[in-house]
Amino acid sequence: MTVDKKQIDLVQPTLVPWVEVEPLFAEVWRSGRLTIGPHTEKFERAMAEFLGVRYAVAVNSCTSGLMLALRALGLDAGEVIIPSFTWTSTGLALAWNGLTPVFADIAPGVCTLDPADVRRRLTPATRAIIAVNAFGIYPDMDALQAVADEAGAILLCDSAQAIGAVCNGRRGGGLCRAEIFSFSPTKVVTAIEAGLVATDDEPLARRVRQMRDYGKSVDASDIEHLGLSARISEFHAIVGLANLRRVDALIAARAELAAAYRRGLADIEGLAFQTIPEGWKSSWNYFVVFFDPARYDRDAIWRRMAAAHVYTKRYFYPALHRQTVYRHLPPPSPPLTVTERTAATALALPFYSHMHADDVAEVCVRLKQALH
Repeated sequence: MTVDKKQIDLVQPTLVPWVEVEPLFAEVWRSGRLTIGPHTEKFERAMAEFLGVRYAVAVNSCTSGLMLALRALGLDAGEVIIPSFTWTSTGLALAWNGLTPVFADIAPGVCTLDPADVRRRLTPATRAIIAVNAFGIYPDMDALQAVADEAGAILLCDSAQAIGAVCNGRRGGGLCRAEIFSFSPTKVVTAIEAGLVATDDEPLARRVRQMRDYGKSVDASDIEHLGLSARISEFHAIVGLANLRRVDALIAARAELAAAYRRGLADIEGLAFQTIPEGWKSSWNYFVVFFDPARYDRDAIWRRMAAAHVYTKRYFYPALHRQTVYRHLPPPSPPLTVTERTAATALALPFYSHMHADDVAEVCVRLKQALH
C-alpha cells in the first residue's frame, strides 16, 4: 500500500491573526471610506520611516507603481536598460509607457544586473536604467548609479522582492531616484495586494500620488496628469501595516529556513546557491538553487518534484527576451550568456515565513530523490 505524501506548497502568505485586523476592518466598513484613508496614510508613514525615505506612495500593485513612476518622470520615449532575468512586470511597465526595453546580462552567482554589461549597452537613446532586486539581493547600486550618471540617465529599482534587504551596508528604499516595492501574497510583507513608490523626490511623489487617482488635481476639479485607477484600499493598508510591524521577525524566520536548506543540500555536487556579497543582506523573498546543466536536467527535476507533491518554480523562466510579448525586439547583442544559463538552471524551492523546519527537511529528502 502506498501512502500519499504531504503536499508542500511553493509559497504561502504569512498573515497576522485575524483578531488583530477584524476590528479595524469593521471600523472601515462602518466609515464608508474604503480607499486612501487614514490607514493608508499610516501605512505610508510607517513605510517611509522603515525605508528611510521622505515619501512613500501606496498603490494597488508594484506593476502600477512602476508604470506611474516612469510616466511621472516624463519617460515616454527612448530606451531603458533592464535585466532580462526578472519578473515580466519590469518590462511590461516599459511597454505601457511606449519605452523600449534593452536587455542586459546579470552577474554570475548574484543573479542581479551587471553594471559592466549595462555600460556596454548604453546608446544615445538610453533614458533610464531599472535595477532589479533578485530573490532578496540588490545589485551593486553604487556602480549602477555611476553608469547612469555617465549616461545622463535616471536610475530606478524594481524592488518588488527587496523589503528589508541591505545593499553595501545600506537598507534599501532610497538607493536611487525611486524604488518600487510589492506587497503581493508571495512577498515577505504582504498587504494581500499592493505596491509602493519610495523616493526622496517631492515632485515625483506628488505626481504619483495624483496619478494613482486618475491624475486628479489636488481639489479634484481637473485632471492634470495621465493617470490610472491605482488606489490602495484601506483593508489592504491595514494588512500591510500589521505585517510591516513584524518584518524583522519574518526575515529572521526566513534566514533560519534558508540556513537549514543550505545545510540540508550542502552535500549535493553540482548544486549551487545564490551568492550574497559582503555587506549585502537578503530579504530572503525566495530560496533558489542552481543545477549544473552538465549533471542535471532542471526541467526533469521540476517535474519529478511536482510528482512528489513538492511545488517548485523555474524562476525567472523564461527570461524576458525569450517571452512572446517581447519577441518583436531584436535579439540582445552580445548574447545574454549568464542570463541564459541561469534561467535554464534555477529552481525556487518552497519557502515562506511560517514554514516548519520539518518541511524544509522533507523538501531536501524529496529533492535528493528527484535527482536520481
